[in-house]
Amino acid sequence: MTDTMAETMLQVEGMTCTGCEQRIGTALHRVDGVGEVTADHATGQVAVRFDPRVTGPEAVRARITLAGFAVRDDGPADEDGRR
Repeated sequence: MTDTMAETMLQVEGMTCTGCEQRIGTALHRVDGVGEVTADHATGQVAVRFDPRVTGPEAVRARITLAGFAVRDDGPADEDGRR
């Protein structure tokens, strides 16, 4: 991976436990170009750092869906709970 990494934050539905977090992490690490994944089942947020020369947010979203979870289109809430 390079220092030209990009990051995307997604709101994911269906995560209920740390096992779900691990399942998403494992699935996303199979995508070429993904460097770091942080999933939090309590908030439903998944942060992904990736090399934009290799992959992009579309591939990340597709892999999460393939793993059995739904990605919300309105994204994660901000600190005040707004979208």
